[in-house]
Amino acid sequence: MSKKPEFDVTVIGAGVVGLSIAHYLSKTKLSVLVIDSEDNFGKVTSSRNSEVIHSGIFNPQNSLKYQLCQRGNELIYKFCDENKIWYKNCGKIVVSKEREIDNFNSFTESLIKKGIEFDVLTSEQSSKMEQHIISDKSIYIESSGVIDSHDYMNHLFRIASDYCTFIFQSNAIEIKKRKDVYELQIQRKNKEIETINTSSIINCAGLNSYTIAKKIMNQNLKIPSLKFYKGSYFALSSKWRNSFNRLVYSLPQPDDSLGIHISFDSTGRTKIGPDYEKVEANNFDYTVNENSQSKFFDSAKDYIKDLQFDDLTPDYSGVRPKLFFTNDNFSEFYINEENKNGFPNLINLIGIDSPGLTASLAIGELVVQTMIPKMNL
Repeated sequence: MSKKPEFDVTVIGAGVVGLSIAHYLSKTKLSVLVIDSEDNFGKVTSSRNSEVIHSGIFNPQNSLKYQLCQRGNELIYKFCDENKIWYKNCGKIVVSKEREIDNFNSFTESLIKKGIEFDVLTSEQSSKMEQHIISDKSIYIESSGVIDSHDYMNHLFRIASDYCTFIFQSNAIEIKKRKDVYELQIQRKNKEIETINTSSIINCAGLNSYTIAKKIMNQNLKIPSLKFYKGSYFALSSKWRNSFNRLVYSLPQPDDSLGIHISFDSTGRTKIGPDYEKVEANNFDYTVNENSQSKFFDSAKDYIKDLQFDDLTPDYSGVRPKLFFTNDNFSEFYINEENKNGFPNLINLIGIDSPGLTASLAIGELVVQTMIPKMNL
C-alpha cells in the first residue's frame, strides 16, 4: 500500500511560471510544495530576458503561444495595477527598410488576420514618435509594454508563500510512480536525501523540464527533445538613458528569434538584444562575448540615429529552452496532463520560452483552473 502523500501537489521549478502556478494553487485548499535547485526563485531564465509584455504579434495565430500570450497580456496588466507593480504600456514600433516591403506587407496581413490593432507610420511619423530611430515604414502596436519582472515575481512569491511550502537548493534526483502517488527523492543543499510523496507533480523546471519529464516517463514522453539558444544583450551608454519611449523591433526573422531590439527598464536604462546562438545542453555559459559588439552595432546602427560603436557595453545573457515540433522556424509550448500517456496527475510544461513572462498568469490559470480540477486529487 502506498504511503499517504505529504502534499497534494508538488511544483518543480520556481521560475515565473512556477510562481504563477503556485499563486493560483494558493487560492485552493490543496497542500502545495514548490522545489527549485537555485537558492531563490526566478534565478535562471525568468531573470534573463527583455522584461517585455508581448502582444502575440510574432506568434502563429493557431499556436498555444499566441493564445496564452493574448490572455496573459490582459492578466498581467491587471495584476500589476492591483499590486502596484511598475510597468509601462509604452507600445512597440516595428521598423523596416524599403527593401523589406514584401516582408512588411506579409506581416501587416498577419496582424489583420489576428485582429490586432496597429497603425502604419511613414518615415516622418516614425521620427516624430521616436526621434532617434530610422525607419522607411513602421508599424505601431499599442498593447506592448515593459515590466519590472523581479517585482512581479516578488509579488507572486509573497502571495503564494503564505499557503505553499517553498524549498530552495533542492533537486529531485529520482521520481517514481507508486500506484496512486509519486515518490520523490529530493537532494537538499547539504546533500541529505529526503523522500516525499505527492499526489501530483507539475513539472515547470525550465531548462531542465524535458530531462525531468523523461526521467519520469521514459519512452512514454513522445515529444522532441529541447533545443537551447543563448541570447546576449548590450547596454547603451548613459547618454541614451530615457531616449526611447517605446520598444523598437525589426520585422519577423526567418528563424524563431525576435531579432535584436531596443528595450528599457523603469530607470530608462536602454539595452539592445538578444542575439540568437544555438548552444549545447548542460553547457550554459552566461558571459557575454565582447567580440559580438561589432555584430550588435552593425545591426542597431541601421535603425538608431547617431549610434556610436563605443555606446555599447556587454550586459547580460540568457538561455531559452525551445521545443520544435515540425521545423526550426516556430517553437511551441508543451503543456499537457499526461494521463493518456500512462501518468495520471502529472502535468508537464516544456519549452516555455518567450512569451513565457507575458503568458505566465494565463499558463497558471490554464493549469490550475482547467487541468487540476480534472485530476484525481
